[in-house]
Amino acid sequence: MIPSSLLPLFAVLMVTSTFNQNVALAQSEDALLKRRIAELEAENKSLRKIIEQIQQAVKTVPPAAVTGAANSEGLRIIVMPGDWGDSQTADMKKVVDSAAHPIASLLSGESFAPILIERSQSGPITLYKRGQGNEYIVKLDSTNRAWAQLSFQFAHEFCHILCNYRNVDNPQMWFEETLCECASLYSLRRMGKNWETNPPYSNWKNYSTALTNYANARIEAQRSKAGTLPEFYRSNKPELEKNATNRELNNFIAVKLLPLFEESPKAWQTVRYLNLGPASENKSFQQYLAGWHQRVPEEHREFVSEVANAFDIQLSAASN
Repeated sequence: MIPSSLLPLFAVLMVTSTFNQNVALAQSEDALLKRRIAELEAENKSLRKIIEQIQQAVKTVPPAAVTGAANSEGLRIIVMPGDWGDSQTADMKKVVDSAAHPIASLLSGESFAPILIERSQSGPITLYKRGQGNEYIVKLDSTNRAWAQLSFQFAHEFCHILCNYRNVDNPQMWFEETLCECASLYSLRRMGKNWETNPPYSNWKNYSTALTNYANARIEAQRSKAGTLPEFYRSNKPELEKNATNRELNNFIAVKLLPLFEESPKAWQTVRYLNLGPASENKSFQQYLAGWHQRVPEEHREFVSEVANAFDIQLSAASN
């Protein structure tokens, strides 16, 4: 027991000890607070840098690309900033709008999600995965104002969107790839004619020849090869079903099909009915064409039959 005479001193010591503990705690909390403040200041500085980078990036995007303004066909095509070389995104937007026009203008009443164009370093591709806003993501591999190449790539990828491309097992995927090569040839030849009198900019009229020549050179490279389409298909069927993107094979067939579309431009409406059936119809080309034939409107069934006949395939046999 503490003597009564020492109680006042003990009380003072207790108060002093508690005060010292509180001071130490306060100092510790103060150090932690100062450390957190320093961390927040560093985070704030980092955020300011990020905001500045975003603001600088936004300045490089043309207003049409930022707003996703629809073109004359109602398509909203957005070209994102990237390593495009000398190509300006505003000019690229004009080019891809023009590349979509020959076929998109035939699709009255159609509605599409926005198309986001990004830079690719390994060839053009349309991703199966959509963007956060459900937009299509198309990656193109073209720089330095190579407008013919850019147009060819975009027309091909736009055709995949029209064909309802989907990530399923499909040995007949080569046919979609072939149609998309055909779409590029068709679009560039039409663009060449359009740009002779109505280019995106008046001083771009001379590019019309480059567009036409780009397509025609690919056509001539295939016309020199011998063989009918049915013979070519039968002899290359295993490779086509194994490798859908064998461009030498795709291009030969595309050139054979091109006259059918050029004679009947509205036939491009038929591709909107591809890849809408059960995956089981992909097992054979005959079944694939038969499903397509059944789904198109009556006015287009004769055209699909013409395509089948070009391969010497009888659709009636597939439906039996």
